[in-house]
Amino acid sequence: MNTPAITRRTLLKAGAALAGTLALGGVDLLAKTHRAVERPTLVVFWLNGGPAGLFNSADAFLANGAFGVTQNNVHALGNGLYVDAGSLGALPDVALAHMASVHFRHGLYSHNDARSAVLQTGSGSRLLQMAAAMPHSAVPCAIVNNLGLPVGISPNPATERGIGFEHIVKLDDARRTLSAARLNDIREAYGVPGGNAAVDGQRSTFAAVEALVHEGAGVVFAQPAYTGRHDRQFDTHHDDIGKVAREIMAPITPSLAMFLSRVMTMPGRNIVTLLTGEFSRTLPGADHAQGGTATVIGKYVRTGAIGRQRPDGSPPEHAPPPEALWAYVAAALRLGDAATFGPNPHAGLLV
Repeated sequence: MNTPAITRRTLLKAGAALAGTLALGGVDLLAKTHRAVERPTLVVFWLNGGPAGLFNSADAFLANGAFGVTQNNVHALGNGLYVDAGSLGALPDVALAHMASVHFRHGLYSHNDARSAVLQTGSGSRLLQMAAAMPHSAVPCAIVNNLGLPVGISPNPATERGIGFEHIVKLDDARRTLSAARLNDIREAYGVPGGNAAVDGQRSTFAAVEALVHEGAGVVFAQPAYTGRHDRQFDTHHDDIGKVAREIMAPITPSLAMFLSRVMTMPGRNIVTLLTGEFSRTLPGADHAQGGTATVIGKYVRTGAIGRQRPDGSPPEHAPPPEALWAYVAAALRLGDAATFGPNPHAGLLV
């Protein structure tokens, strides 16, 4: 069968039709189509033990100087978001322009109960639920490095649509289609020695996470803090001046900055990075808050903060439960009706 020739009249008709579509709101349609073809990935960096709110809700402590917060070590990003200048404030501009602080309250005190409230729902896993809402991937839900999941979280929860956890403990485990040369480039970016095969440190963790992002993974979970304690790394009791918390975060910041600068501008991708733990810290004593404040970074995130922590570090009285955090993250990933976390109460922090 002969293929019809593309004539000048055909092109003119097509151009006129396109112009009409744009005039009738086709710009929105085209934008939605563009977003629909973007592959989403959620990266969860779990700050085990619960980080102090000084990192992403620093303005709560300006008046009383708690956690060592002063006018000189706070970076105001706008729309109510004040971050610690030496950590989150040192991230690349592309991240600072798309960063939000989201509070949640679960009313729990113990590490294990609070972790379950954030990462699980009944017998199910919120990570797997999120992965099940993603487009098909060769790596639907990866748990990275030898720290694995935090204590108290089921290592073998019920699968979601046949999806379970895949544990990545060697760098080569993160590779599916990437060439060896491309993986070596990623290793070098984070300063991982060429002979190091295990994902057993902070730098190799970020290298493995980036490799999985390139492979189109759905959800990637990792604990980035290596402090000599394999559990509760950010459990910084009696750290009312924030010195210990900042020391734990300091080696993470350069790799996090490298990661965000390399993945946030990837074409055809929507990478959302979530940094959270089971709760924040309260004063006196940098004790356990009954909720926390998470940091969300992504291309459709509008920089700002939802509410403000109280001066003692506890979450706002009317902060929503952890499900609302996941609903917001799902909206930032543009998952639409595929997500099962309920309505997003933070629509004002999306673009």
